[in-house]
Amino acid sequence: MDTLIIELSAALIDNPATPDHRTKVEITLENASGNLEIENQEGGPRSVHKFTLKDPTRFGYGSPQNLSVEDIAILLAISCSLANPRILFSPLQPYLLSTSVKLDEIPAKIETIQKPGELNIAVSEVVRITEHVSTLLGTKLGLDETTLLNIVKKLLAYRIFDTASRSLLELNVLEAIKRYRDALMTAEGLSCYSFLYNAFEKAMNADIDRKDKDFDIAASSATGLPEAEVEELRKFNNRIKHALRNHADFATLKAGESRLAELSRNLKTAADSAILSGI
Repeated sequence: MDTLIIELSAALIDNPATPDHRTKVEITLENASGNLEIENQEGGPRSVHKFTLKDPTRFGYGSPQNLSVEDIAILLAISCSLANPRILFSPLQPYLLSTSVKLDEIPAKIETIQKPGELNIAVSEVVRITEHVSTLLGTKLGLDETTLLNIVKKLLAYRIFDTASRSLLELNVLEAIKRYRDALMTAEGLSCYSFLYNAFEKAMNADIDRKDKDFDIAASSATGLPEAEVEELRKFNNRIKHALRNHADFATLKAGESRLAELSRNLKTAADSAILSGI
């Protein structure tokens, strides 16, 4: 039987990971049944994890799914992310191209000191010193193999890569999963939030279009988040998405940015729940 090896990176939901704020995740496989192995590897800014799929047919490899290796990597990333409330998995390793400033040379200062019978010339130089500080946020987590395989099975059964001959409800759920995938592939906090909220909203509104309080009530019932927290998520997304119309809008935006880590954690919980309920 073929063995499939896939490398995924991992980042905390409250730290999408940049060269200045790196993420290191140590994963332990729980309830292991021998279907896959995980090896934690060094990487940056996101930690890297090598998944060995001992039975790749369970992940859509070969007949009858016949998924490409690239699609299986996306399927695995989405499944791992849905299986844990804190971590985003993806094939992405966000590198930033280096940016530098070439500083003009500071001319040496020449001072002539005249003393009787001798001439002294003193030369002084100014040296610029720059310092780069990088933080590393680390965590340990358990990934339950049974939960993971059940999610993989549900996503495969829902045919998440096939949009042919689907109902509008199914297409909405597929769009939610697509936006969720976009969230996994971004390395910037506000962009990740926007994609995650779009995934959450599309999954919640797959059957009927709900707005404002009606949305908050339905989402609270479906996800278990308090209605007030759902309202916070919605209003902050509006401030990211829409132009500012008054100073109160600006205050809401800045307040949300200061709590982005907390809001992102709540949003991922909501999005995960809505998508899993939809499939």
